[in-house]
Amino acid sequence: MNDFIFASSSPRRIEIVKKLDLNISFVHHEYEENNNLSKSPDELVIYNATQKAKSISSKYKDKYIFASDTLVFFQNKAVGKPKNKKDALKILTKLNDNFHLVVTSIVCLRSHNTLFSKTKTSLVQTNNMSTDKINKYIDTRYFRDKAGGYGIQNKDFDFVKVFFGCYENILGIPTCLIKECIAEINLEKIYNFSSCRRMR
Repeated sequence: MNDFIFASSSPRRIEIVKKLDLNISFVHHEYEENNNLSKSPDELVIYNATQKAKSISSKYKDKYIFASDTLVFFQNKAVGKPKNKKDALKILTKLNDNFHLVVTSIVCLRSHNTLFSKTKTSLVQTNNMSTDKINKYIDTRYFRDKAGGYGIQNKDFDFVKVFFGCYENILGIPTCLIKECIAEINLEKIYNFSSCRRMR
C-alpha cells in the first residue's frame, strides 16, 4: 500500500489525480456528506472532506490521507448531487441562466491529525438552456455524481457560459491545492501538476 491514500471512488477525481504521478491509492470513504449543517461554504466543504478522510483513517494510521468535497452554492444555499431525474431537473432549472459558486476543499490527514485544509472558489454563469434541452440531457444520466448536476467538461450540454477562478475546481478536484499541500508538509517532490486556470 502506498503512503498516499485518496478517500474517493469518483471516476472523475481518480482520473485527474492519477495524472499527478503521486503513486496514490484510492479508497472508498465511509461518510455520507451532510450539506444541511449551519456552516459557511468553506467550513462545510472542509468539514465534509475531513469526515471522509477520518472515516478511513483508523485503517491507514501512518498514511497521508487526502479527501475532497465539492458543492455548488446558489443564493447562499448548498446544492449537492441530484438524487434522481426529478431532482436533477429541479436543480438545473434553478441554476439555469444565473450565477452560482463552486467551492471545493482539499484536506490531508495523518494519524487523525489534520495537516492541511484549504478551499478554492469559482464563480460560474450558466447559459439559458431550454427545458427541452435540459430534459434531453437528464435522459443521458450524465448528471449523476456531479455537484449541481452538470460537468463543465461536457460539451454536449454546454451549461457554463463563463467562469471566473480555477477550472479544475469546477471539475471537482483542484490539483493546485494538492501541490500546495505537498509543498507545505514537505513531502517528496512531485512533478507533472496541471496548471490552475484562472479565467476564461
